[in-house]
Amino acid sequence: MKRLIAMIGCAVLVAAVPALAQTKTVKGSVTNVGTSSITVKVDGKDMTFNVDAKTTVVAKGASTKTREAQAAGKAGPGITEVVKTGEPVEVVYHEQDMHAATVRAISAVPAPAAEKSAAPHGEAAAKPKAMTATGVVSAVTGSSLTVKEKTGDATFSVDNKTVVSGTGLGTAGRKLMEAGGKPTLADFVKDGDTVTVTYQESGETKTASTVRIVRKKM
Repeated sequence: MKRLIAMIGCAVLVAAVPALAQTKTVKGSVTNVGTSSITVKVDGKDMTFNVDAKTTVVAKGASTKTREAQAAGKAGPGITEVVKTGEPVEVVYHEQDMHAATVRAISAVPAPAAEKSAAPHGEAAAKPKAMTATGVVSAVTGSSLTVKEKTGDATFSVDNKTVVSGTGLGTAGRKLMEAGGKPTLADFVKDGDTVTVTYQESGETKTASTVRIVRKKM
């Protein structure tokens, strides 16, 4: 019988642990604090938590007030004595009964998630869209490429990030490097070649990311 009771007792303790561990944490500014509750504005919304003798309060001056209260024969200071309206706090609470297990003063309230993600999202939205143009090369230099399209001439800026592709370019490039030269766009693309240019447009500047030779001039 004793063994059975001990086993039952262990089972109850094990089952109780997950329930006690179900806590959540929020950070915000105190909008109201009373003897039995505290209201915190979290991401623009007020959340009210129950507080009692089991609530642990970690704040500046709390230790001193606790010693003073104990010296006066009290269990401890009330939450209203150490936490004030407008102060930033972190609350660890049990969602089931909205009971605050811990109220801890912090230096500042973190920015809402939406504000944090706004900058990266805005940067992604502002990134130029890749476009393509196909035509016959009418001029090529070390820093630009002009292509005659159906609608007229289009000039693209090229740099060391511009990739040139086409049949036999790998072999030609190796030969140039073996000879001690540094391949440039003009070494591969000539007037009269038909090319497809992938580019990004920013203002009036069109920057070529890829130049693919579709057909060499006959």
